[in-house]
Amino acid sequence: MSETMPSVGEMMAATVPMARTLNLQYTETTAERAVVVLPDQPEYRNHVGGPHAGAMFTLAESAS
Repeated sequence: MSETMPSVGEMMAATVPMARTLNLQYTETTAERAVVVLPDQPEYRNHVGGPHAGAMFTLAESAS
């Protein structure tokens, strides 16, 4: 019986509540690079219509 390892994105969503809340998408994960996307969601925009600073910080922290 073989088991497949969950992806980094799946593990982050399972263990980091804010990554799950913001629906972060891990499009590439290697030993050298991580590409994480913050989908445009109206509930996470700031007062001028851009992404909220807290959401962007969470994106950057989750990619590191």
